[in-house]
Amino acid sequence: MKDYTAKVIANEKLCDGAYALMLETEGMPEVKGGQFAMLSVPPADRILRRPLGIVTADDRTCSFIYQIKGKGTEALTRLTFGDTVEVMLPLGNGFPKIECERLAVVGGGFGVAPLYLAAKDNADKEVRIYNGFATKSQIMLEGLFSEAGKLTVCTDDGSYGFHGFPTQALESELDEFRPQAIFCCGPEPLMRAVKRIGESRGITTYLSLEQRMGCGVGACLTCTCKVAGHNKRVCKDGPVFLSTEVYE
Repeated sequence: MKDYTAKVIANEKLCDGAYALMLETEGMPEVKGGQFAMLSVPPADRILRRPLGIVTADDRTCSFIYQIKGKGTEALTRLTFGDTVEVMLPLGNGFPKIECERLAVVGGGFGVAPLYLAAKDNADKEVRIYNGFATKSQIMLEGLFSEAGKLTVCTDDGSYGFHGFPTQALESELDEFRPQAIFCCGPEPLMRAVKRIGESRGITTYLSLEQRMGCGVGACLTCTCKVAGHNKRVCKDGPVFLSTEVYE
């Protein structure tokens, strides 16, 4: 983990309320799928940084998707080419490179952000990806994910792809696909459903939790939650946990 001064090379609107941000800096460290960054927000008098899941990363660039939720994330939309920001990364424990032959990846909404690298890190396996969105206009990163495995895009209203939730698409293929591990990130109801599916089938399941964060390094305790009956920090001890440890 290190603090970098990075240059904005792209900041584009993906769909209503969603943006994709790409930064460039020298000496970018290796990043695992599921790790995140803490990004400074203009103007400089905003003390708290914003946690953003890392979508892509190489030795010079990293990219993120973010949702406008308040004044801080709204300020990010005004960043333009050549602007500089402070970014601390990589933070947290990501998804493992797991020993198996078949991996299912399940994402919902902005929860798809950390799953691309997680799938790519396990490219030696048969990977099937199930990403869910409310409607066609909210679909993100379809082209990118289609490079990382067999992608099924799901919409709640049936306006594109599979009509239904990503859990339903996963269940429709379970008997044929027989995944040995599941990675998931998204809204809590989705992750609870994936936990139920995985554990009922004896499938090792990892969930990436989403919590409000202050510092991103475990000092402020803002993101503390119960994991395996103990208080743990999502930013420092997670955000990725085994499903058997959470949502009891």
